[in-house]
Formats: sequence, structure tokens, C-alpha cells
Amino acid sequence: MFKFLRSLFSLLFSERGETLNAMGYDSGAGVLQNAIPTYWADRLRDDAIRRAFWGARFEGKEGSRKPIIVNEDFTKKPGETIKFNTVSQLFSAGVTGENSLETNEDQLALGQYTLTVDWIRNAIAYTKNLDKRVNFNIAQTIRTELSDWLKRIIDASMFSALISGASNTMYSGDATTEASLGANDHFGTEEIDRLKLALSRTAIPIRVEGEAGEEEEYYGAVISEIDEYWLKGDSVWNQAQRDAGPRDYGKNRIFTGALGIYNGIILYVHKAKKSANNIQGSPLRPEARLYTTITAGSTTVDFDISTTKKDLGDFFGTTGTLKIDSEDISYTSITAGAVTGSTYRFAGLTRGANGTTAAAHTSGALITQRNVSNVIGFGAEIAVRGWGMKPVPITQGRDYQFPDGSSFENGLGIAAVYGQSVIKDSGGSAVNYVLMKSYADNPISI
Repeated sequence: MFKFLRSLFSLLFSERGETLNAMGYDSGAGVLQNAIPTYWADRLRDDAIRRAFWGARFEGKEGSRKPIIVNEDFTKKPGETIKFNTVSQLFSAGVTGENSLETNEDQLALGQYTLTVDWIRNAIAYTKNLDKRVNFNIAQTIRTELSDWLKRIIDASMFSALISGASNTMYSGDATTEASLGANDHFGTEEIDRLKLALSRTAIPIRVEGEAGEEEEYYGAVISEIDEYWLKGDSVWNQAQRDAGPRDYGKNRIFTGALGIYNGIILYVHKAKKSANNIQGSPLRPEARLYTTITAGSTTVDFDISTTKKDLGDFFGTTGTLKIDSEDISYTSITAGAVTGSTYRFAGLTRGANGTTAAAHTSGALITQRNVSNVIGFGAEIAVRGWGMKPVPITQGRDYQFPDGSSFENGLGIAAVYGQSVIKDSGGSAVNYVLMKSYADNPISI
């Protein structure tokens, strides 16, 4: 299980280097409310959904045959459930000729899925002194940062749920296990063909309106930028994209940002984002940097020594196998120690795992999840997303008021009632998507 939902506070800086640090108080009504435009809250969510990977292009209402089914029941309170109805395809052969249709009707396979929604909140605090010294609009800047935070939370929790909740896992190349993945098991067109076969056997295709208004059916797949690099070295892929020529998909948003189409699968790339503090990779391919040099006998691998960078390990599993240089290192936990401040580290190590040799590694060495990347192939109705309350601005003012009603210490934030979850059938299986693990070694040092 990934630790995606840690609180993430965006740090804003003025030209003089002041930091807007979070203060330890609850949000409440304050004088900033008067300065917030009426569209502020709507823009928060709309911008986040528009820019999120698992955002607007994949959303649809019940029955839309889109990957993410959305229900906006704004009457729901935290801890309450939102009900979703899902519809499966018709599979019977029907009748032919003069055979009676009566008693031979198909059955509409309706499913109902429930989702519990809860609070999600974040805020940024600042002082009146800073408000007077910076040369930008604080409220607008905070809105932008909070929208970006909401986008990352939406994507992180969705990726986490899909990766950890997969019922069907495949491996690229000739590998049959994650440990057997190696340099000959990069992602390519053969892997796309296998994804297509697997999805066609279990998953509902995504319904897409064509250029002339006709309905077309596709599946989707999301890969890391490292998988993209190796895919573009596949001559079959390159020839297929050349032969396809320019495509005009009109205004259908599901094609937004797509890498290309091969064998009925729309390919998307989710790229690594550099953390405000250091390299972090992505949920598809987590990364970190070795904080301190280690010897062949070291029993921990530190990736940070500061509480501001603890999120660098969020995309790694709580247990697993690392790769540093040419060595595989198994670990059983990610812990905080006490060297100087708080040290964030992989612990419970088995050095030289998978037949590799334990060795010394220098500070700054790249840490990956054994160069293994997650590829998600998906159809329709893979997840549900519910909003019990739209994001609303929340404010705080304290430490005495000035004659104009403003406070010396101020906070501006966001609160919503929200939830999302993978859709599973009555047997507990997530049948509308598959997970493929590929070998994705980075050909450059960046």
C-alpha cells in the first residue's frame, strides 16, 4: 500500500525568500472571505479536474461507458455513502428467423456500487507582514497552489487504488514474475497486443464518439515516460504511427494528450514530477536519491534527513525491492529514525538480493523500485468518484485584528467532501483493467 495521502503543503516564496509556512490551527471563518471571488471555489475543482491525469477526459455519468463514473450528490455528509449504478454489456446471441424472442430476452446486468466520502482539506498560512511585502496576489497564488495540490491528491489516490487493487497482473517480455524482469523486457508493441487481448476478454470497452458522430470503442493504457522511451525504439510502433497519418478526433476529450493509438488502445504517458525538494518519480515508476553514502554492510538506505522531504518515498511500496546502481536490495519497511532530525529510510534490508552483489553506493545515487514500471491497461467503469460537497474556501485570522478587520496571522485553504474507489464485481475482482509490470531502466542519469 502506498502512502499517497499524506498532507502536502505547498511552499510559496517571495523575491526576498520568505516562506509561507503552515500554522497549527483549525480553519474557520475570517476576514479573507470578503476578498475571495465567488468563482474561487468552482475554479479550484474545475482547474484540478481539468489538469489531473485521471481528470475530465475520463469522467462520465452513470451509463456513459467512461473509465471513471462520477456522482455529484452534494447533499452527502462525511462518512455517508454515494450510490453508483453500473451497466454491463449484453452478451446473448439474440434470436434469428422466426424463433420466439419471448422468454429468450437478454438480461440487463445492472450493478450498484457504493462509495464512502470524507473530508479532504488543506491550507496555507501567512502573516500580514508578508502580505504587505510580496509583489504578487497572495489569494490568487494560493488558489493556484491549492488547485495543484488537489490535482495531485486526485491522481495519487487513483493510481494507488489501481496499482494496489489490481486483480490481473501481467509481465512484459518473457518475464513471469516481477523478480524475473530484466533488460530484455521493455515495453513495446507486443506488450500492447497482450494488453489488448487481456482487456478484450474481461473489460468493457470505452465508448467514444467518432468524427461523424458514430460510436467507436477503444481501450486505454497509461505508461511512464521511461516506457515511452523504450516504446519509441520499437520499429513496429513507429511504422504504425507513420501509417496512421494525421488524425482529427474533433472535440472528443478522451484523445487529449494521447501519445498515439495502436491495435485499438489509446496510449497515454504519465510523466515523473520533480518534487519541490528532490526527485520523486511517479506512481508508475517511483524514484528517490540516496541521501548519504552507504557501505556494502549498511543496514538502512536513507533517502532524506528532513521532515520536508518525507514525501519522496510515497510512491514506493511499504515492502519491496530497490535497485541502486547494479545492486538489488530488499526492504521490509520505510521508517523514520533519529540521526539528525528525522531520517527517512528503507529498513529491514537484505543486501545483494536477486543474485546481485552488495556494494558501496555514493550519495545522490538513483533509487528505483528495481527499475520496474507499472503499466495500467483499462476499459470503461474502472473507478467511481463522488463529491459530497464542492471544494469551498476556508479562512482563518488570528493574533488580534487591525482597525480594517484584518488579522496579523492569516490562513486560506480548501475543504471538500470527496472519495474515489476502484470498481469491483460481486466476486471482489477488478475486471475492467489489468496491470502490467515492465522493465524500465532510465537510459540517462537525469
